[in-house]
Amino acid sequence: MAAMTTVIFDMDGVIYRGSETLPGVVDCIRNLRDHLIKTGFLTNNSVRSREDYIERLRRYGIDSEIHEIMTSGEATARYLISLGYNGQRIYVIGGKGLATTLTASGFEVDTLDEGNPCDFVIIGWDREISFNKIARAQHEILVNGAKLIATNADAMFPTQGGRLLPGAGSMVAAVERASGTSAEIIGKPRDLSLRYLLDELGSGSDDPSSVWVVGDRLDTDITCGNSHGAVTVLVTTGIASRKDGEQADGMLRPDHIIDKIAELPDLITEADK
Repeated sequence: MAAMTTVIFDMDGVIYRGSETLPGVVDCIRNLRDHLIKTGFLTNNSVRSREDYIERLRRYGIDSEIHEIMTSGEATARYLISLGYNGQRIYVIGGKGLATTLTASGFEVDTLDEGNPCDFVIIGWDREISFNKIARAQHEILVNGAKLIATNADAMFPTQGGRLLPGAGSMVAAVERASGTSAEIIGKPRDLSLRYLLDELGSGSDDPSSVWVVGDRLDTDITCGNSHGAVTVLVTTGIASRKDGEQADGMLRPDHIIDKIAELPDLITEADK
């Protein structure tokens, strides 16, 4: 294992749950930075922009800069641009942050009321999902030939008190079923967004095993880290339990399991011996 250079944290269920910061998070990140370890935050949640996440992390006591944050919405915009798309019209099912991110990247975001033909339908988590939104997406795909893209396909996410809420994947599934089309998924478990973030941090050319990925989900965070060749750490404060991690195999199996982020510095110290 190469000497650690970077630690990438998922956010929901790892840094916080709902409006509560999880124990030990602030001290852990301060400890890593004091030892000149780069830290980044990688989320499948596209409902907020990267600028929004700077403010949210600050409320939790964590100072961050925009190059330390990557969302699945930002990754989606970069991916489309990398394919040569620029300025295309997009129908979005998702929060304000997703629309803001795509608009800032040069795309035209169409609303439900406008109804102009679109080149893409992009779906993220949307608290206001409706029959009319699904019907509009269906029309764009079947009639106008729009390509279906999902920022992520998370079935659920954890919130305050450990309660689980439906994730973007439930909304993606509705449009897939209605249109008979499979969405291209941009976020985790694909490692595309991770690679974008590592490039932003200046760690893109580092040995993958010098990167540690910390998350609460086996099917997204851990699979993403494993596919990149990173060291993966499951923290059991979100979706997956210790038993889930111990029974997992293949790309789902984490290298390490901890029950709280406060245990991470000791784990790193032990691994360095």
